[in-house]
Formats: sequence, C-alpha cells, structure tokens
Amino acid sequence: MNGRNQIVITRLQNKPVMLYMQGDSIFDVLVGDEKEEQALRVGDIYLGKVQNIVQNINAAFVEVKRDAICYLPLSELRDKKIKCGEEIVVQVKKAAVKSKQAVVTLFPEISGRYCVISTKDSVKSISRKIEEGEEKDRLRLLLKKWDGEEYGIVLRTNAAAAGEEEVEEECSRLLEELHRKMEYSRYKTCFSLLRKEDSFYLKYIQSCRPDEWERVITDEPEIYEQLQSYYGDKVVFYQDGSYPLDKLLGISGKLKKAFQKKAWLKSGGYLIIEPTEALTVIDVNTGKAIEGKRNKETTFYKINCEAALEAARQIRMRNISGIILIDFIDMKKRENRQDLMELLQRELEKDKTRTTLVDITKLGLVEITRMKKSRPLWEALRPDE
Repeated sequence: MNGRNQIVITRLQNKPVMLYMQGDSIFDVLVGDEKEEQALRVGDIYLGKVQNIVQNINAAFVEVKRDAICYLPLSELRDKKIKCGEEIVVQVKKAAVKSKQAVVTLFPEISGRYCVISTKDSVKSISRKIEEGEEKDRLRLLLKKWDGEEYGIVLRTNAAAAGEEEVEEECSRLLEELHRKMEYSRYKTCFSLLRKEDSFYLKYIQSCRPDEWERVITDEPEIYEQLQSYYGDKVVFYQDGSYPLDKLLGISGKLKKAFQKKAWLKSGGYLIIEPTEALTVIDVNTGKAIEGKRNKETTFYKINCEAALEAARQIRMRNISGIILIDFIDMKKRENRQDLMELLQRELEKDKTRTTLVDITKLGLVEITRMKKSRPLWEALRPDE
C-alpha cells in the first residue's frame, strides 16, 4: 500500500468522503452531504426569476427555486438590463454560508477532464500551467477548429497529456451540451434545474492529471459502477465486510490528527495551527529537533523546509481558506530564505484550489491566500461525531 498514489471514496459519519492519498499521507479531503442533495450546489444551472434589484448594494436577488433566493452582483450585467419578474438563466457560483445567500452568475460554464466551456465570452485559451512551448503550439492549433464559436474554451492542464482526438471529442460534446441547455431554457418553466453539477468526487478526478493517481478504490457499489464506466480497470471495488476500507487505510485515525492544533514533523519539530475568525496562523517550532545540533542555521533551514511541505499538506487536508500566516523559524542567510520560499511556492502550486503565496511581511510572516470553495474539514466532519 505504501508509495501508491490513490483516490479513496468511502463513507465516514454516514457521509460520502473522497480522499487523495500519497502513500500513507492524506492530502485532499472532500466531503459530500446527502442531506444537502436538495440544496443549491455550486455548478447547478437554473432558470430563475429576478425578485428584487437593490442599487445601493449593487445587487439583484434571484429566486432559483421556491424560497431559494440567490445574490447576483450587478457588475455581472455589463451592458445587459434586467427587471423584476424577468426570467434569467443563472449558475450557482458560491454556496450559501450561514446567513449569506448563495451567489449566482449570468454566465454558466461546464467543465470536463480536458476543457472548460464558458458562455462569458468567445476567448479560446490554454491553462497557464502548461508551459512547454511545443505543447502550447499544438493545443493552440487544435483550438483554431473553434475560431467562429461564440462560447469560450479553456484547455485544462490535463489536455497536455491527452491525444488530440480525446480533447476534440470532449470539447465538441460539452459545447453541444451547453448550447442545448441554453437553447432549451427558452421553453422551460421558471425554477427549472437545467443542469445538475457532477458529483464532487468525479469533478476532482477530472481535475487530476492521469499521472497523479494510480487507482480509485471504493467500497460503495453505485460509485464503483459509475466510475468504472469512465476509468475502467483503474477503479477497484473493495468488499471485505470483516475489515472495512477505513480501517485498512487508517483513515479515521489520520483525520483525527487533522482536528488537533499540533502537527508533528519527522525531525522532532512541530506546527501549531490556530484558526481564527479573520485568518489562520501556522507557527513553526523546533521542538526536540534542535537538541545536540551545533550548526543552528543549517538545522533551522532543514526544519523550515520540512515545515513548508507539511504546512502545504495541512492546508489542503484541513481545507483552510482565506488569509493564512506562517511564522517560520528565523534564518540569517538570505539564500536560505529564498530557497524556502521557492520550495513553498512549488508545493502550493500542487493545490487544486487557487492558492497564492503573497509576500513576507515586515515582521517576517509568510502571507498566503486560499480561495474558499467548501467548508473546512472540522465543519464538514465534526471531530466529536
């Protein structure tokens, strides 16, 4: 089991849970909630009705289904005019959070494994993560096929590792689907759900490069059948009632540590992770790692590098979002500080949620921002449940 990169889908606390694991380490955790299946899901496309327009907060309020009111920024309108009572096609962009309504956009998009199709504009582009010149030229040439297409196309990172026929087939299929949904909206009744977003685990798998995982393993029969139709033999069904998948991989035990403030490093150092209302602070401590060491600068550098890798993993696993400050151990050498920032940058770039290494403050704190897509782990899976 060690060394295998795999995606695990199982059930914890009676909720479907997907984990991305590298060897014994968990990096990403996504939690579904079957109680919320009837709630608004990010990515769902509706035919809604404008209920109110409030100019002083620059917003419109759109009802997408009975008693489900969403927030639409008026900046979305551009040159378009809307009025109360008008029926419009919208897509849920952000989920509702506590007292805040879900946010919708006037420009639906759908994504697949290789591309994103958008109604926002007709721009055809390639993911910025694809840096190789020859590969970019190949994909640009492929995009010319849709020069006259009114919808925009963004080729994702996965397109670089795929054959032209695969990419072309998906682009054509998703373009046709989105055109069909937008056309059918003219004949649908108000509050119709025009398109239901793919399951959270399927979207995650589609966002991965083929070389990022070796297999998907699940003990859920329906999920196994669904994924096998996409990925064939790379999907494994685990069925040992006497020894659950959770216990086999030690998932619950590993996640229990993700609810603790202290995260140990192999060197003997540790992180203290403190979430607050405004931001999350991660403090790097030497612990026992400094005992008996004479060259403190070298030791501090090694601990900081280990801490950078672990902090990036903890941010992903705990699904921490917003402003994050990391207080590394002070180092005197400029080249050591520079190497540390480059290492942290490379590790943060592996995160599938948009994460930005902003800067180092005057106090020496490393500032990071991470987009909020879903609830943090401690909310999604209660540690006391």
